[in-house]
Amino acid sequence: MENSARFDRLEAKIDKLAEAMIKLIEHDTKLDGLVGHNVTQDNRLNRHSETIDNHAIKLATIGKTSGTNEWFVRILIAVLVSAAAFMLRS
Repeated sequence: MENSARFDRLEAKIDKLAEAMIKLIEHDTKLDGLVGHNVTQDNRLNRHSETIDNHAIKLATIGKTSGTNEWFVRILIAVLVSAAAFMLRS
């Protein structure tokens, strides 16, 4: 009789251990899914970051070009005004 009670307690403990193992496996599966999703999100963010960097470089280049064009237009206007003034003086 004593052995039967001991076996019952052992069986209960083994059942609890089995349930705990099942929970651990479920959590591990969830974690694997989350890690995979995290990697996908990191890759997407890296691609977006590269695109933003490329746009920033293009904007800087365009800004320099537009600054040069602005000075060219100013000089051209000054030349045209000077030519018009010279023609009107004559």
